[in-house]
Amino acid sequence: MALAKEADIALGLFTMTTERATAVDFTDHVSINYARILAARGSPEVTLWGFLQPLTTNVWIGILAALVVYMLVMVMPSCISDKTLTRSRLMRSSFHCVRVLLQQDVDEGSSWWWWERVVLGVWMLMTLVLTRSYSGNLMALLAVRLIPEPFQALEDLFKHPVQIIMVKGTAEEQAFRTATSGIKQKIWNLRKENRIMRVGAAQLDGVHVILLEGKSAMINLDVYHKKIMASEFTKTGSCMFSLGNMRYIPAVEAMAGRKDSPLVPALGRKIVQMTQSGLYDYWQKKFFPNLTSCLNSPTKFAITTPLAIRNIWGMFLLLAGGWIASFLVLFVEICFLVPLQGCPHATDERCEIDPRSFKEDNTPH
Repeated sequence: MALAKEADIALGLFTMTTERATAVDFTDHVSINYARILAARGSPEVTLWGFLQPLTTNVWIGILAALVVYMLVMVMPSCISDKTLTRSRLMRSSFHCVRVLLQQDVDEGSSWWWWERVVLGVWMLMTLVLTRSYSGNLMALLAVRLIPEPFQALEDLFKHPVQIIMVKGTAEEQAFRTATSGIKQKIWNLRKENRIMRVGAAQLDGVHVILLEGKSAMINLDVYHKKIMASEFTKTGSCMFSLGNMRYIPAVEAMAGRKDSPLVPALGRKIVQMTQSGLYDYWQKKFFPNLTSCLNSPTKFAITTPLAIRNIWGMFLLLAGGWIASFLVLFVEICFLVPLQGCPHATDERCEIDPRSFKEDNTPH
């Protein structure tokens, strides 16, 4: 309307762009905002492999590497001299570390060398600290529920097949539409998969209903996201949305007027006085009293209810997997290893007794 000279001033805040500056004149900026992602908050969930979370992946890898090093340290001296290398000593030296890690007993024999006792003592001290730390962190994690917020950056939109909502005619949509490379172009190409929903400004009042279904995410200026979050908090008293951390497309917003209109610079001076005195921020908080109520809402909270089977069934799954693996090993031993160890029955025709396997007193080796 300002371009058609039907209006002198456009009262709404518009993002300054090069294309728009060729059609209208902008006043001094009122605010600076950024495009962010708004989506519905997930419900509290329990991780299936929560019992692995007390230790990071690097720590688990370090434990496995320490086990291998410990076995090599305990076995290498025995391998130097064939006279001291026996099957029982090899098994004792290499698998005592596993027994200590699993908090099982370790036999104390007179054949232990002093250096073996020192190495085993150091390993016991390390596993003591490790197991106590693990058990303490595990108890804390089992008492905490996590609210997932998967959409923190634009890259997360590719990991989850949600529909992306954009507002027609905005500078933010134009930035994605005109992108020739990078993440913005990849997101705009998702329209070929019908994952881009373009809505008009008049439809923004109903967008929150679509977002609450959990199948969509919206890209818009964070000031409009905050208003949606504040309105929903005022109605329900709960924070139903999550705002992404990453910020994109800086938007300098101002009012617009006719080209070469004397009203634009005059109004610009008043806007500078308004923003510097803090009136704009005051008006926002006045009309949206809960504007910042959900900006730092917690994503973790403690529970006091008893643990259910759904909270720890990952441990039972691991136990079942261990049972299955042990039965498979038992089957292999019965079917393949036992027949190779000798003749189970003297009357078996398949057995051929080797005379060299007996001494002079007819006792087998």
